Amino acid sequence: MNTNRFFISAVFIMLIIGISIRAQKKRYAAPMEHLIKKQVEIYPELEVQDLYKLLHQAAMGSEHAVKDTSSARNWMENEISNLDWNHEDALVDTISPGGKIVRVNLRPYLKAGYDPGKLLAAFIETANVYRGSTDTLQSYLTLALKMIDSGELKLSKEEAQNFFCEMKQKGYPAVHHSKKYEELYSPAYRVVAEKYISFLKPKN
Repeated sequence: MNTNRFFISAVFIMLIIGISIRAQKKRYAAPMEHLIKKQVEIYPELEVQDLYKLLHQAAMGSEHAVKDTSSARNWMENEISNLDWNHEDALVDTISPGGKIVRVNLRPYLKAGYDPGKLLAAFIETANVYRGSTDTLQSYLTLALKMIDSGELKLSKEEAQNFFCEMKQKGYPAVHHSKKYEELYSPAYRVVAEKYISFLKPKN
């Protein structure tokens, strides 16, 4: 009798845990779907490669650790000196559910008079501390394919499937933006964890 009660209790607990996990996944699916749609509104000509890059950054953060801070500094200084100022961007683009990971766009950042050194420090801290999840990335890629299949994203499902499969086989590497995206939008940003850019929040 006690064994039966234990078995029933164990099954009940497992059901509750399963419901909780499914509810959690559902809760995070809608925000990611919204973020993808928002990026497509801002950058309507993005290609499969750009979508993968977005989802990779959302799941993995800054993509790789920064071992040479001087190289990271030189990279930023060189990018700033060659900025194309003929584009308007939001200061911050949220790219992950809950706002954990964001893109801080250099043009509005510099126009607002913020210190490039602070953004560089936030980028380096994110790259060296934040630990992403390939499971999360896989869930984002699956969501993107569903959105393509339903017509919410005007991209080739076959191309997306092939590209995502290739990236999986390679261990989900970071990629560059597509040539078309680069030419149209001149992306210039740093991917950082939101908690490291509290200095951007308006003062009360």
